[in-house]
Amino acid sequence: MIGFETDLQDLRDSAGALQSAADAAETASNGLRDADVPVKADGGGFFGGLGAMFPADNAFGRSLGMPAVAAAYNDHLAKIQKLVAQLHRTTADTSHALMRVAELYEQADEDSKRRVNRAAAGLEGN
Repeated sequence: MIGFETDLQDLRDSAGALQSAADAAETASNGLRDADVPVKADGGGFFGGLGAMFPADNAFGRSLGMPAVAAAYNDHLAKIQKLVAQLHRTTADTSHALMRVAELYEQADEDSKRRVNRAAAGLEGN
């Protein structure tokens, strides 16, 4: 490229690698959605229904009495999901930005070449 120290293919390769990372983060984010555990049984009806009288089934056991642990797990999971979703968005945005920079550099390079060629043609005509 005339006047630039950046290889356009390097920019495109970096954008592609970042898009692959964004895709992986999206896959991870989607996989986390199924990792929650129920904290309590669905209540309903009179005084929360019969479900409110019995401990909930969750990853920490029906009889272990750990609804606070299950709630803490779900809270932590929600924070991780938010961070992974943010990682996906920012990585994808960075990939798109690098691709756009490559396009702008390419356009600027072509414009510079045209100006140099026009200037050269003008000198030859004199």
